[in-house]
Amino acid sequence: MSLVRTVLGDIDSKELGFTMAHEHVFLDVGGHGNPDMEWSLWRWDEQLDMVKKYKAIGGGTLIDANPMSYDGRDVARLYTVSKQTGVNIVACTGFVKSKPNNENCKALSNMDVKQMTDFFVSEIENGIDGTDIKAGWIKGASMYHCITDIQEKAMRAGARASMITGVPMHTHTEVGTYCFEQIEIVESEGMDLTRFGIAHVDRNPDYWLHKKICEKGCYIIYDGPGKAKYYPDSMRVELLRKLVGDGYGKQIMLCNDMGKKSHHPQYGGGPGWNWLKEKFLPRLLDEGFSQETIDDFMINNPARFYSLRK
Repeated sequence: MSLVRTVLGDIDSKELGFTMAHEHVFLDVGGHGNPDMEWSLWRWDEQLDMVKKYKAIGGGTLIDANPMSYDGRDVARLYTVSKQTGVNIVACTGFVKSKPNNENCKALSNMDVKQMTDFFVSEIENGIDGTDIKAGWIKGASMYHCITDIQEKAMRAGARASMITGVPMHTHTEVGTYCFEQIEIVESEGMDLTRFGIAHVDRNPDYWLHKKICEKGCYIIYDGPGKAKYYPDSMRVELLRKLVGDGYGKQIMLCNDMGKKSHHPQYGGGPGWNWLKEKFLPRLLDEGFSQETIDDFMINNPARFYSLRK
C-alpha cells in the first residue's frame, strides 16, 4: 500500500481520486482579507464553497501549494475544510519567494542548508506551526531565468528533505524558465528525479523543453488550461498529444493554479476550479485522447507522485 500524507493523516494513495496537483485553497498575499486585493483568497464562505463545488463534481483531492513563506498558509483552516467537505488536502513545506516583512521568510533566510533541511523534515514528520498537521510534499522555486540565493538553498534543502522523508518535491517556475537548472541542482544532491516535478511549464509552450524534462524522469504540471490570455488551449492540447504519443503520458499532471479572486466565480470571476473537469477534459476526449490517458493525468499520476517513498 502506498501512503499520501494529508492534513487529516496518512491515507492510501488509491483514496486520492481526481486530483488537482497545484492549487491554493487559501491565499492571502499581503491582503489580510482585503476585498480589493486580487491575491487574497481568504474569505471563509467563498473558499469553503469552492471546495464543496469541487467535491460535488467528483473532486477528490487538492494539493495545496502554500509553504510558510506565503501569506495565508493556515493548516487549521485546511484541516477544517477537509473535514467538512470530505476533500483530501495535502499541505506543503518549502519556500517560494521572499516577501517583505514576512517573519517566516526572515527566519528561513537566517538558516543554512542543514538547518533548513531539518526544518522541512520537521514540518513533514512532526507538524506545522505547533500542530500535528503535517506537510505531504515540498515546494521549491526559481525566478525568471535565474534563482536567488535563498531559493537555491531551499531547493537543496528540499531535495535532502525529500530523500529523508520520502515525500516528493515540485517547483514553481517563472513563465516556465530555469527548468534544466532546477534539475541540475536537485540532481547534484542525489535526488531521484522521478520524485521531482516542475509546475507552470505550459506557460512556456516549448515541446522540446517539456520532452527533455520528461526524459530525465521528472514529472511536469500543466496548470494553465482555461487561461486564454496567455494563449489558446489548442496549443496545450497539441503539446499534450505529442508528449503522450512519445510515451510520457504517465509523467503529466493537470490543474489550474488559480490564485486570484478574478479566477473564481465565488468572487465574480472565472473560470474556476470546476472548469478543468467540466470543459477541458471533455475537450481532450473530443480531440482523441483516451479516458485511460485522462485518468493518468488526473488520478493515477498524482497518486503515484505524491505517495511516500523512501
